[in-house]
Amino acid sequence: MRRKRKKALIVGVSFLLAVASIGCTPGEDLADDAQNLPEKKDKEDPSPQLLKNREFLNLVHRLNPDIDKETLTRIAEAIEKYGGKYNVPDNLIVSVIAVESNFNPRCLGTLDDTGLMQIRMKYAPYWAKLMGIKAPANREELLDIETNIQIGTFILKYLLNYYDNNLEKVLVAYNAGQTYVDRKLATAGSLPKKYVNKVSQYHLELCNAPVTQAFAY
Repeated sequence: MRRKRKKALIVGVSFLLAVASIGCTPGEDLADDAQNLPEKKDKEDPSPQLLKNREFLNLVHRLNPDIDKETLTRIAEAIEKYGGKYNVPDNLIVSVIAVESNFNPRCLGTLDDTGLMQIRMKYAPYWAKLMGIKAPANREELLDIETNIQIGTFILKYLLNYYDNNLEKVLVAYNAGQTYVDRKLATAGSLPKKYVNKVSQYHLELCNAPVTQAFAY
């Protein structure tokens, strides 16, 4: 009996020494761990940043007062998605859409210009092939908000690369065609300013800077 008590006493003393050696009681250790846990961060707002931009919202609602929230959200999401993918400034894409369609996804031009960025149906298969995506089978598919903005933004990126980020040449080519601009440049002709000025006007509204400074904003 005495041996058992002695053995229990030894075990108890050993436990106390072990606790003392780490400088705190088990309860204190858990409390310290709880204090050192990283704070829970609030979930990030998944909505597009453009929807928090007053200048963007004012411009859209002025040009297209009847636009609904779902359509506006889809437009903003596509602009940010493909602007980021192709490294094209959001404000440049927004300004082009403003001129081309007044933010009307169902906009149809006099030729076969289609949708928000007025992509010509005739050339959509060519651009789709360069992009490695399935070409829209008809104008209805090209009217799709994401498809239209993806192709339009890719065209802007292509022209930015081709004209070494010269926004004047890029915008005239987007409006009148790359062949037109190249012919003008080959004959030392001046490029028309009307379309560039229109895009620049909206760009000024968005960030108080002309479109030629698009990459600064």
